[in-house]
Amino acid sequence: MKRPRKVVESSELLARETRLDPFVRRRYRLLLGYPAPYRVGMSSLGYLTLHRTVSTRPHWSVERVFGTPSASGTRLGSLETGGPVTDFHAVGISVAHELEIPAVAALLRGLGLNPRRRERQELRGSPLVVVGGPMTAINPRPLAALADLVVVGEADSAIHGLCDALEEGLTVDNGPDLLAGVKAEGFWWPHTGAPPPSPLRVGPELLPAHSAIWSPDAELRDMFLVEVGRGCNRACAFCATSRTAGGRCRVVEAKSVIARVPDQATRVGLVGAAVSDHPGLREILGPLVDSGREVGLSSIRADRLDEDLVALLARAGLRTLTLGVDGASARLRRQVHKGITEEHVLQGARLASGAGLRRLKLYQLVGLPGETDEDLDEMVRFTRELSRILPVTLGVSPFVPKPGTDLADASQAPPKEVDRRLRHIRKSLQGRVRIQPASARWAWVEARIAQGDESTGEAVLRAWEQGGKFADFKRELAD
Repeated sequence: MKRPRKVVESSELLARETRLDPFVRRRYRLLLGYPAPYRVGMSSLGYLTLHRTVSTRPHWSVERVFGTPSASGTRLGSLETGGPVTDFHAVGISVAHELEIPAVAALLRGLGLNPRRRERQELRGSPLVVVGGPMTAINPRPLAALADLVVVGEADSAIHGLCDALEEGLTVDNGPDLLAGVKAEGFWWPHTGAPPPSPLRVGPELLPAHSAIWSPDAELRDMFLVEVGRGCNRACAFCATSRTAGGRCRVVEAKSVIARVPDQATRVGLVGAAVSDHPGLREILGPLVDSGREVGLSSIRADRLDEDLVALLARAGLRTLTLGVDGASARLRRQVHKGITEEHVLQGARLASGAGLRRLKLYQLVGLPGETDEDLDEMVRFTRELSRILPVTLGVSPFVPKPGTDLADASQAPPKEVDRRLRHIRKSLQGRVRIQPASARWAWVEARIAQGDESTGEAVLRAWEQGGKFADFKRELAD
């Protein structure tokens, strides 16, 4: 069994859990898994929120497990005690996106569980494997190959219904009946053959989500995370955020956000799909910055920037202004309802330069329907213009059609064609811009999984077992 690693963490967990007798505390135990290394999982607000929520319940103990086992096949145990999976009533795993499914399979195997739901249920005796996370709100069907139970959508309130049922002896056999009625909302038992329910959407009274542990070893180092809003009103044609779980943005009042930040947190991350759309953003940033804290934002729109806001962001410690452009040309941006113009981005770059920021990072999409080389040339020209204001990093992602979006049924350019376009961009900007392209091949895999069902999940497991290379996925997922 892999021994627990030593980590240094700060915490504002004030729950009764820390005051209960250890025997009572362990009456019900949840192993919370994340299919990525510790540094990534400990920067996930959803994962940290579930950890905090269950930890505050009487008689519950939550332990964590991250990543995948080493090539030597070392068995994984919990971070806190190294305990085996059989010590727990359930294993909960958060899945952010489709390409994490192989890592979920590896995590289950590392814990000593069969990754396949059907084979695991034939043996019985294993803790319940529950999967949730952002992917479930888009299309949970591929997860049926692995999960006993899927929490579809936002799990902030559903986690309490799940814990109540586990206290009553929840199993795969009695689960559909035990979670019947009001409790059943958002829960999907793949073995019943029923279709997934509509994604859960929590009300603003349960917001904001916030972390209770922060660590110097996390990707977002020593940063306390707090949500300023959930959802997005922008409705970009390629984006699932405004299309899932009702989509519309639920804004958290500025005073509620500030009240969640503990005194000992010196770095604060404001989280949301549309942080810069928050009407009280300055009322949040001002007090935090004035208190000497460093503040980071998960997203900024170019059309929301002005001189005062950029100056405030600079005081908050921002050094790189990151903007989503998401369309190679003005024509394509109009087509996908992005609502961002060249002048918005140019003005943002000028303001950033004037405030002393050091770099501009742009996120771009390549392969949108109807894209031509002329569109790419427009992007190259505009990026060069921006690089004369500030050094530019260009992150380029291939377009992936996602269920529930306006472009769900759009065709995806083949990997070879996307690679050709990426080479064109790289050659045209060589020496002028730092380029960070995502893989066209894995974007193709992501699209196949996103549009798939349980049989697609089984194909992913076969590809993973064969080595997990692109050729394995191409063979298993080809039409």
